[in-house]
Amino acid sequence: MNNALQIALLCYKESLHHKLIYGILTISCLLMAFSVLISGLFMRDILKIILDICLAATTIGGLLVPFFLAVNVLAGDIDQKTIYTILAKQVSKPSYIIGKFLGLGMLTATIMGMLTIATLLAVATAYSIYPSAFFVDLSISSILITIIIKSLGILVLNSVVLLWSAVTTSTFLVTLLTLLTYFIGQTVEDVVRFITLNPEGIEFTALMETIAKGSLYIFPNLAAFDFSYQAAYGLPIPIGLIGIAVLYGTAYIAAIISLTTFLFQRRDLP
Repeated sequence: MNNALQIALLCYKESLHHKLIYGILTISCLLMAFSVLISGLFMRDILKIILDICLAATTIGGLLVPFFLAVNVLAGDIDQKTIYTILAKQVSKPSYIIGKFLGLGMLTATIMGMLTIATLLAVATAYSIYPSAFFVDLSISSILITIIIKSLGILVLNSVVLLWSAVTTSTFLVTLLTLLTYFIGQTVEDVVRFITLNPEGIEFTALMETIAKGSLYIFPNLAAFDFSYQAAYGLPIPIGLIGIAVLYGTAYIAAIISLTTFLFQRRDLP
């Protein structure tokens, strides 16, 4: 476990050196500042517009980790031959995988924490500019819970990136598979619900239904980690939904990391 923590800290420190992080964070914060200004054009929905834009910017900033940094974690170490140095120091492959995941998790927490502060500052600025009557539905707890659960969804995606990285060292394929996973994860729940409703005039083959429902169990249901609607309207988020999201995310991460470790242990490094 000590080896895993050391690798996590090393991965975290190396990731902080990427200038792309600061570029995305800057753009996200500027977008949040812009939301305060543009919300004045929608006087009846000032809070909703601000939170819609801020939470979207938070999501974009968080997705920086799996799409631009995590895809190079394993492939980069293999290409630069640094993985041999790490494994030669009596570091097991499971510790290496767990350490990399923890390092990405620390980076995700840092980025999401900074964007959370920026979101709250944007709301506070708008509150000082516009009449307080527009903020009667404001729920700080809903905003914080929404961002925390979003962070868990990004951790799920991080684990999937490590899985694809254990399958192939091609960063292009890892990126492509991650994009496919993200797209399916965001839409599979709606697709299954649409098929279940059996709309009139539309017929679905048994194969299509099987594939859609099977995808719901294989790919991560990323839509389950999105409570932006409740946060934007100041609605309370049921404890049951939060618990389900946490249990689902934790179980999925554990399963994927276990599978990644299993595949990586049996992989012959070039």
